[in-house]
Amino acid sequence: MKKSLILLLVAILSSGIMFAQKKNVISAYNYLNKNKIDKAKEAIDPAIENEKTMADAKTWYYYGNVYLSIQLTEDETFKNLDEFPLDKAYDAYLKALKLDDKNSYTDDVNDRIQVCAEQYFNIGVNAYNEQAYKKASNAFAKSAEVNQTLGRTDSAAFFYAAQSAYFGENFEEAKGYFSILMEMQFDDPGIFRMLSDIYKQEGDTATAIKTINNGRVAFPNDYNLIVDAANIYLATGQNQEALDVLSLAIEQDGSNSTLFFAAGTIYDKMELYDEASGMYKKAIGVDSDYFDANYNLGALYYNRAAEKITEAGNLPLSETEKYDALMADGKKMMENALPYLEKADSIESSDQVTLQTLKEIYTRLNMLDKVKGINERINQ
Repeated sequence: MKKSLILLLVAILSSGIMFAQKKNVISAYNYLNKNKIDKAKEAIDPAIENEKTMADAKTWYYYGNVYLSIQLTEDETFKNLDEFPLDKAYDAYLKALKLDDKNSYTDDVNDRIQVCAEQYFNIGVNAYNEQAYKKASNAFAKSAEVNQTLGRTDSAAFFYAAQSAYFGENFEEAKGYFSILMEMQFDDPGIFRMLSDIYKQEGDTATAIKTINNGRVAFPNDYNLIVDAANIYLATGQNQEALDVLSLAIEQDGSNSTLFFAAGTIYDKMELYDEASGMYKKAIGVDSDYFDANYNLGALYYNRAAEKITEAGNLPLSETEKYDALMADGKKMMENALPYLEKADSIESSDQVTLQTLKEIYTRLNMLDKVKGINERINQ
């Protein structure tokens, strides 16, 4: 008799607990409808830990709604009820989908999962604008993951995750995201440029140029990819390859003085002086105040003049005719150098190398007043 009574009491008690938890679920729903988010949270939290209600899709659906409301609210009273409400909401919706055998809540849950994806994306945007790149990358990646739950591929979220990881110098993460984007054939040449730059910063120039050239295959007319390829070739001493790529860039943009200057420096290194001077002149033709182009062209003529003068000085005394010819050539090249170096001096009047070179030319050309003026400026 006593045993039966105890069993009956246990059954009643168990039933009462289960009823109380189910009541909590309903209470959470009602509180949420009245925008009493704190009360809704108090009601729903115990329900997900009770074995009688934790296996119910409705419990997790309402739990997700409560925590999504915490995420979305602008009311500071409720905003601080939980540190990670969005994560909890998303996880709850996944559990609700798993437990919802009858698909009673599937459409509503999927709608709210989409809201979660949008919220993660917004968190990423805000973090990116604050230059909190690690947080931004994680949030964008999470947004992409949430969308994948719905069978959607959000390439934009992957792109911003990759870009954030790149700017935050989280290079391994960035590589992973860029690989995903390339598999998607994402329509932005920037992914090749950023990935190439990562390899360049890591000292892997071979993979850097390979990546850029893969980008050029995908985007053959992209100007920035062409310039990046030229820069890598220049940095690695692959002069002819750099010239080949620069010629493509010049075809696309004949108004870019930097491209002509870069080609000029390569020809200069290769001792193809006529080609070098031609490129420097084109750079100056685009931008007459381009200091480096003016200085390099003046220096090119000056250095060739110095070679002629040195060669003349090494001749036997008997070769007076050849000596005179070499010295005349040297003087002519000094005269050619002068206007460009004077222009460079007018652009950057404090450059000591330019002043010393001008002093040497003025001395060689017997322009004594000019020498005096240069000496005064050097000694200031």
